[in-house]
Amino acid sequence: MRTHMKRVALTVAVSLLALGTACTSEQESSPRPTLTSTTSTSTTTPPATTAATSTTTSTAAPTTVGATTTTLPSGPADVLVPLLIGGADSAGWLFLGAWQRDSWQESIDPSGDPIRPGIAAGTPFTVSNLEGETDVELGENTEACFDDQVGPAIDVDVSPPEPPGFGYNAVAMLTQAWPLKPRPVATTATAPDAYQALGEASFDGEPVDATQGDVEQVVVADLDNDGDDEALVAFEFVQPTAAPGAPGDLAAILLVDVDTRNASTVLQSLVPEDLDGDTFPLIERFRVLDVADLNGDGRMEVLIHAWYYEGASVVVYTYDGAELTQVLAAGCGA
Repeated sequence: MRTHMKRVALTVAVSLLALGTACTSEQESSPRPTLTSTTSTSTTTPPATTAATSTTTSTAAPTTVGATTTTLPSGPADVLVPLLIGGADSAGWLFLGAWQRDSWQESIDPSGDPIRPGIAAGTPFTVSNLEGETDVELGENTEACFDDQVGPAIDVDVSPPEPPGFGYNAVAMLTQAWPLKPRPVATTATAPDAYQALGEASFDGEPVDATQGDVEQVVVADLDNDGDDEALVAFEFVQPTAAPGAPGDLAAILLVDVDTRNASTVLQSLVPEDLDGDTFPLIERFRVLDVADLNGDGRMEVLIHAWYYEGASVVVYTYDGAELTQVLAAGCGA
């Protein structure tokens, strides 16, 4: 059995569990004629969580980066923007999904078959993460996951995820005319006491001691161009062990609204301190991979890197000024 974990109600039903559907025969993808499915002979199971109710807590106002408002485009761009995730130049980059003119296209079709766009080697792409952007060209397809999924190689030097380990380093998108980061994005590993208090409060009522947790990452940006900054906070306590997890481990991503001084739990994972012998002690960990405008509407999406001891995924969220909504997710794992 898996541990007590939850992906809270701010997300919608684009579940990572959907990636676990096996594909045993080649099939043409029907919902998007420009995207085709590819044959897979085994399952992909990125970190599995279950939905639960979001918690909200108030405390002192977090630090802002002094964002200012500008005029937003009239709406998202009427273009196709395929997205890939990866980072190792010796492996293929996995199809994450796409913005397709007026909606988000998942990485699997309705029958559960994985989809990848037919993009030729040499196509200009932009690789992005919190450290910056790099223009690249796609290489030839190669293995992108042990389950026979393939994706283009990209010759680019991308720093490993923090903390080091299995996972994805960056997102790559078909190069577009708009700026990926139309407003400043500030990242820090230190935080005021207010963030620590929010992290601890997000585990109220759970069978763990959240006072052992620490703020590991803070990313601040004005996601929706309203002049007020939002903060994304990674909070965790994970014990050094060779096991998949240990009783008392906990991890979360929080969304802090600087204007209202509220914090909502976006993602949460924990291993109960009173774990019984029949429960598998699995902890899932999270970091913000990037904050970027993926569809040209002037609002920035949030990309979260989630991983556990034998798999990893990337989840994409949009922000409507109040909450984050999951729109894409893909990954590779046992």
